[in-house]
Amino acid sequence: MVTSLLSAEIAQRLNVKVLGTKEGQSAGGKISVSLAKIDSLALGQAKIEDVDVGIVDLDHIAKTIGTKIDGDVGYNFLKHFRVTIDYQTGEIRFDDPKRIENFGRIPKTEIPMRLASPAKPLVLVEVHANGHGPFQFAIDTGTSTTAIAPEVAQQLRIEGSPIGPLTTGGSQVNVTAGNLKSFQIGGARVDDLVVVVADFFAMLSQAVGAKLDGIVGYNFLRNFRIVMDYPSEKFRLE
Repeated sequence: MVTSLLSAEIAQRLNVKVLGTKEGQSAGGKISVSLAKIDSLALGQAKIEDVDVGIVDLDHIAKTIGTKIDGDVGYNFLKHFRVTIDYQTGEIRFDDPKRIENFGRIPKTEIPMRLASPAKPLVLVEVHANGHGPFQFAIDTGTSTTAIAPEVAQQLRIEGSPIGPLTTGGSQVNVTAGNLKSFQIGGARVDDLVVVVADFFAMLSQAVGAKLDGIVGYNFLRNFRIVMDYPSEKFRLE
């Protein structure tokens, strides 16, 4: 997500003035987004002023994950920081790379951070699955289960089991579940990884302007400490 998002409820409470509207894109299809600007956005001591935001209905996402959501932190905030996500400790850090020189831990992998495009800043990585690849995947810390395109599943000869429609972006997409013997980004590897096979990647690839073979989700990422250094354009798994 390029622009950070606010729920309609929070925008109303803060008296945020709508400046316009545009169509956004989710895995489930197109969504309507109201455009606005806020004086500042802060997470702890990490603060950015004069921030563009989108106002959307986030209730469907809240219902899906079972918790209230007031907003979504987008690339226009994250790009200023080195973001570290530690699933083991349940912590997330926002550091200024100019002030913090060393990462600290020896990484299992460190690669250049590639974005799909400045307008569609999905973080792209090359992965190997079942010894095959490389395939181009997007990193998504908000996706619970790693997802792959049907053609990749066919190439890897994954026998999936239908699990019914999945709600995403307010729409439903058909998915099946399967297992990968191995899934690897550089030297970071997880064996026997559950994946879902979803049929939205052709549409999503067209929307972001880059071919996507899949999405790296939480069930892989949780095994590592993730460092996304946006200013230095580095991606690490520790």
